[in-house]
Amino acid sequence: MKPKKTVRDLLLEQLEGRNAHVDFNQAVQGLTYKQAGIKVEGVPHTIWELIEHIRIAQDDILEFSKNVDYKEIDWPDDYWPESPSPENEAEMERAIQAVRDGLKEMRKLIDDPENDLQQPFPHGDGQTLFREAMLIVDHSAYHIGQIVLIRRMLGSW
Repeated sequence: MKPKKTVRDLLLEQLEGRNAHVDFNQAVQGLTYKQAGIKVEGVPHTIWELIEHIRIAQDDILEFSKNVDYKEIDWPDDYWPESPSPENEAEMERAIQAVRDGLKEMRKLIDDPENDLQQPFPHGDGQTLFREAMLIVDHSAYHIGQIVLIRRMLGSW
């Protein structure tokens, strides 16, 4: 009989993102920077805007989770990139890697038994590490679905 998984284990699995849908890495695999900047009629954001939005929001959530001196950024302006497309392949790859690195950082925070998943942060209004990790899971899944849909509309999925 397999031992029961802890909430910590289950949360780490959710951060991997492979349970109910494709994960971030699958969603961006083979994507070119030119495809990422294509504006599809009737769709409010390009793939690039979604990648950057995931990165920015995830970075903000991580900063909130680690820093008692956290300073809020302005919603929605600071959560979206200024440009609808990356300048080049290198810029897109940096953003994609930053999303991957941020997920690793959140997994490290969750995996550390010294971090109480349910202890409210002293600088918030009741938020916990568990809640912030689930926010990353939920927010990313929503936008990963959009990335896949746009790729399908572009014929690149």
